[in-house]
This record gives sequence, structure tokens and C-alpha cells, in this order.
Amino acid sequence: MKRGNLVLIITAVFCLSLVVSGQRPQTNPPSPTQSQEDRIEAAHGKLLSNEDKAKDASRLTEAVAPALRDAGTSTAPIPRKNFIDEHIFGRIERDKIPHAPLAGDEEFLRRAYLDATGLLPTSDRVRSFLTDTDPNKRDKLIDSLIGSEEFTDEWAYHFGELLRTREAQFHLWTKQWLKVDRPYNDVFADIITPTTKNAKGFPTAVAFYDPIGYIATRCGLWTDADDYKGLNRLDWVDEITSDVGRVFLGLSMDCFSCHNGAGHADSFNMFLGSRKRTDFWQQAAFFGKMRNIGYSDGSARNFYGGSSLFDDLAPGYNTGNDGLFYTPAEGRFPRDGRTYEPAFLLTGEKPKPGEDPRKALARIVPNHIQFARATVNILWQKLMVIGLVEPYDGFDLMRLDPKNPPAKPWTIQPSNPELLEALAQDFRSHNFSIHRVIKNIMKSSAYQLSASFPGEWKDAYIPYHARRFARVLTGPEAVDIVTQATATPFELKLYGADRQYVKELTSPLSLKGEAGGGGGALNAGNSPEKSLVFAFMQAYYQAERALPPVDKNIASPVQAMMMMTSPVVTRRVAAQGNTRVANLLKAGKSDDEILDDLFLASLSRRPTAEEVEVAKRVIAKDRKSGIENIQWALLNSTEFLVNH
Repeated sequence: MKRGNLVLIITAVFCLSLVVSGQRPQTNPPSPTQSQEDRIEAAHGKLLSNEDKAKDASRLTEAVAPALRDAGTSTAPIPRKNFIDEHIFGRIERDKIPHAPLAGDEEFLRRAYLDATGLLPTSDRVRSFLTDTDPNKRDKLIDSLIGSEEFTDEWAYHFGELLRTREAQFHLWTKQWLKVDRPYNDVFADIITPTTKNAKGFPTAVAFYDPIGYIATRCGLWTDADDYKGLNRLDWVDEITSDVGRVFLGLSMDCFSCHNGAGHADSFNMFLGSRKRTDFWQQAAFFGKMRNIGYSDGSARNFYGGSSLFDDLAPGYNTGNDGLFYTPAEGRFPRDGRTYEPAFLLTGEKPKPGEDPRKALARIVPNHIQFARATVNILWQKLMVIGLVEPYDGFDLMRLDPKNPPAKPWTIQPSNPELLEALAQDFRSHNFSIHRVIKNIMKSSAYQLSASFPGEWKDAYIPYHARRFARVLTGPEAVDIVTQATATPFELKLYGADRQYVKELTSPLSLKGEAGGGGGALNAGNSPEKSLVFAFMQAYYQAERALPPVDKNIASPVQAMMMMTSPVVTRRVAAQGNTRVANLLKAGKSDDEILDDLFLASLSRRPTAEEVEVAKRVIAKDRKSGIENIQWALLNSTEFLVNH
């Protein structure tokens, strides 16, 4: 397909590759086969590298802003719709910080759909929303999206990335609790307390422990069915403890799981610098009686893969003599040979007499405000691009309270500590409702600000959330909206049912046809595209969940190359088969009607008069190839390739 005719259009809609120069160079994502030593170095490297996701988002937004259509924004005073706005705009007003206007309906609609569902609004939905005169239409739209099937697909995938789960049953269970808005403290309890000796009655939450078993197991299969030495149980317990801290407490504890924090972490995190390795061992001791007793066929040969069985008959957290289990640590520094009893890292609270340690942990953690802080920060980061604390697992608990500030040169860590506390308290006082937090954020005027900013933008404005920050799409979002915009869905199956989008599958392994994919793989007839789809997603930092997700908001040349040349895109813009372009031409639509549909389906807006003029000149040279080229150009535009 010739692209020479697109010069004029490309000048109006910038290709993603042009954005790259506005951001710093990226580093390669970590390999899923990293050793434990590499993981420890990576943990330190992340904390010491001074990486600043906030500035990355600011640079990206500044780079793409000139290519975004600024339509329908209002210069009227910003209404304060809830307590979030009181904190955001109260601080902006107090410090006399300029801010962006409210986004127009087109900008808001596309943003809300992508954030809530990972998909674009249909052309008909855009038309109806733009003509709706109801002053509450934005709130009503948000209410209609939260809890929908598309919402649960998007957010279950997000939690799957955070928790590194790869088993179908966990994904489907996550969709269920997200759909009904089950209290998040109950969800945490289910994840922490599974016990089963019967694979037929398998609790779905045990899939949380699978990638952890993968890290702590030296080999997947061995010949001696009774050789429990294949799993290093204490390393496995330590990995569980680290993951619980990362997701549910916002703490990166790998550092002081290996050595005391003093002399290592105290230069960048006061709290971590104050912790000792014995503090970690006491926290890990909540899992001291838990053991993975192998495969569902009764042998000990496999400790992961969705069929492992668990009980609480291990001898406790003794680093010198672990009974039948292999004790010397392979991935951590030598242990001291002592027995440790469980004590909560943040308060020292211990299980009640006779209380099961894991059930005690499920009770203790949500009662601490840090559980709520960590959760609302993750939700805020996903919706507002930049967390109130960055990274999400980098909380410094000694720098959260502005009424008790740390000694200089230390500063308060959260960008808005009062808002963080208000969100956490509201979350806790409303039965740990995930839906409520998401709705509060999305309905706020702070969320609905435009990405366009009048005047000169300064990095000093970043902590105020004085504009909408752009973000690079996730792998599933990028590939799914390509198929949606071109009306050429994938031919997917999940347990025999037809599916159109990658996010409807249960994990990225579904695209590789590996165990854990839950039956959600591309049909055999589409097998050549299967590897192409996964490669496409990898360009957007999609991995296999062996390690925590790569938390980047940086556009890359690889993303641009995929959009410009991958068959996943190029075959879908052609006027062949049942693509959008082919069907529009078959239907005998006029040029104006075709352009209107292409822009609505791809960018969630109608074309400007200038864009129509340029496009018609392209079409006049060769109608079929011209319309194909316009579809290709729209998919390669900045508006399409970032959520703004």
C-alpha cells in the first residue's frame, strides 16, 4: 500500500514516533527468566535510579499536546464536585497555580471509555453523547461503565498484572468480585488464607501463589515424587511476603528481606532504612505454617501450574531447620538459624491466642490505614496516570504526615498528602468499595481537565495535577482498539465461547497457547497471527507475569514500528474482507460519510474542516487506496495512540 499520499494528513495527525524525542531513552524491560540475584539488584536499582514517572508523563503530554484537537473546552470556573476537587483545586487556588480547562465532551468521552473499559466508544455512542443536553450526562456515563462486562475485563486484567496471576480461575474470580464490588478487604482475606487438599474444591485464590512458586522452585519436574527439596519453602514464603507488601501495603520489602535497611535504603527511604531483616522475618512468619504439598495427583513433583495443594502443617518460620524441606536460601543471604513468630511489620501486632496466623494477617492488614492508602493510590495512578505516591510500591511511611514532617532535607512524599488520606479514609469507611473510589475519581473535575494547557507548562505544576496527563496505552488496549476501530475483531475462543478482544482472555499466556491460558487461545486458523499479536503487545511492555509489571509511560520507536508495519494493523486497514474500510466502500457511502465514520470510530470525534479538505484531496487521486491510507494514518496518529 502506498503511503506517499499521506504527507498532508500526517502533518495534521502526528505519528507516535515523533513523540519519542520528547522523552528520555528507555531501558529494556526485565527478562522473565531473571535469577534471584538479578531481581534483588533490580529492586535496588529501581529505588536508586531516580526514575521519575511524573516527569515522564509531563514530557509525554507536552510532546503530544500540539497534535491533540482542543475542542469544546470551557473557560468557565471549574465546579468542585466532590472532596477530591476540594483538595485539588483548593491547593491550586491557594498556591496560585494555573490549570487546564475542563475537557470537551469528545476528549472526556474517549478518556472515560479507555480508562474504564480499555475500549473506545462506538460511533453511535459518540454521536448520542455529543447531542445529549443532560447536564449530568458525564456522571450517568460513568455509572453505566463501572460494573459493566467491559469494565471487569479491563480491570481484572489490570489486577492480574499487579498480582502476577496466570491461571484462568483466578482471572474469572477477579471478574466476579469486581463486577459485584465485593469489599476489597474480603478479597484480600481470600487471597491470603486459601487451604485445600482436594483439587476439585480448589479455591481460586491459590493461583496467586503460582508465579511465586515458579521463582522459588529450582525445577518444574523431577523424578522422585517425594522429593520436596524441589521447592525452597522459606524463599517461597519470603516471595509471598514481598508480593503482599508490594500490592497491599505499597511497600517494596525485597531490600530488607536480604539485609538490614540501614546503610542501604536510608539514603532514599527513611522507613525502609529503619527496618531490620528480623522485621521482615517476623512478617514472613505469618506464612510460617503454610506449605505447598505438590501436585493434585498426590506427588510432590510440581509446585505450580494451578494444581498445587496447600495446608498449614509446616513447622513454622525456622531458618535453621525446616523439617523435611530444603532450608539453605538460594536467592537470599544466609539466614541466622532461629525461629521467628509472626508480628505485623507496621504495628508489631501478633495473632490472638489460638488464631491461625494467616487468618490473623487477613484481619490485621486491612485494619491499618496503609492498606487503604496503598489501594487508593493504585486506583488513582491508573486513572490519573501519576500516583499520589510514586512508584506505587515505594511508600515511605515516615514521610506521609504534613503535621509531622521529617527533618530536612527530607520532604513530605505524597504529592497531595491530605487528599491521599481523605481517599483512604473514605475507602475504609465505605466498606472498601473499589467502585466508589473509581467513580469518585472519574466524576471529579480534576479527572476531567483537558490535556491541553494554556500558556507555559512548568514541571513545578506536576504535583498539583493541573492538567490531564497523557499515557501510553497498555498492550491489550492498543491491540484491542486497533481491531475495534477497523471493525475486524480477533477470532478468539474462551471455553468454547466466541471472544473479540484480548482482554476477554484470562492472561497473556492465552495468546501463547501455554498452560494457564484457560483455554483462551486464537483459533487454529489464525495461528500465524497469534505470535504477531503477542509481539505487538510486548512493544507496549506486556510480559508474561513472572515478575511485577513494567511501570513505564514512555513512547518508543518499537511501538511506532508496530503500528506502521505490523500485519495486525496493515491487513485491517485494507479494503478486503469485512474491514471497516471494505464495508464502507461496499455500502456506497459518500466521502463525507466515510470520513465521518472513520474519525468517530478511531478518534471518537468528527473531522475538522481542514482535515476533510486534506483527506478529500488524498481520496481524489485514488478513492480505494486513499481511504485505506486515511484509516492507516488515523491509527498512527497521536490521538489514537495515547489516552489523553
